[in-house]
Amino acid sequence: MDNFTDSGSWSGSNISCEGITNHWLYFIFSGYLLPLISPKVRRFVNEKINSLRNNEITGKVVTLTEFGFDKIQGIQKNGEMKNFIRRICIEKNYEYNEEMIDHIAWLFSGDNDETHDSLMQTWTRLNVMLKEPGTIKRP
Repeated sequence: MDNFTDSGSWSGSNISCEGITNHWLYFIFSGYLLPLISPKVRRFVNEKINSLRNNEITGKVVTLTEFGFDKIQGIQKNGEMKNFIRRICIEKNYEYNEEMIDHIAWLFSGDNDETHDSLMQTWTRLNVMLKEPGTIKRP
C-alpha cells in the first residue's frame, strides 16, 4: 500500500491507457481471445465436446442450442426430435403435452412417412412455436 499515492495511481510506474491499448498483447486478446469467450462460440465448443464424449447423436444427449437442433434435424429422425423438444420444454418450463410435441416434431424433424411430409424449419421458428403454442397451425 506504500506505493499507492493520493492521486489514485501507482508511484514509480509509467503505465498509461494508451500504452496498454497499443501493446501487442492487447491486440491478441481483443482480436483472437475475446471472441472465444462469446456465448455463441462457447455453445459451439460445448456442442463439439458433447458430441466427442457421446458418439451417438440423440435428442437426449445433444445440447439445447441451435447447434444441437441442427444435429438432430440432420439425422432426420422424428423420435429424436421429440426427445429434443421435450427437453427444451422441461428446461424452459413451457407447458406441453405429448400431442403437441408429436405435431411440432413432424414440423421440424425432416423425417417423413405415409402421412407426414418432410419439413425442416429453423431454430428460431421452433422457439417461437414453443413459447406461444397458439401459433401452431394444424392441417
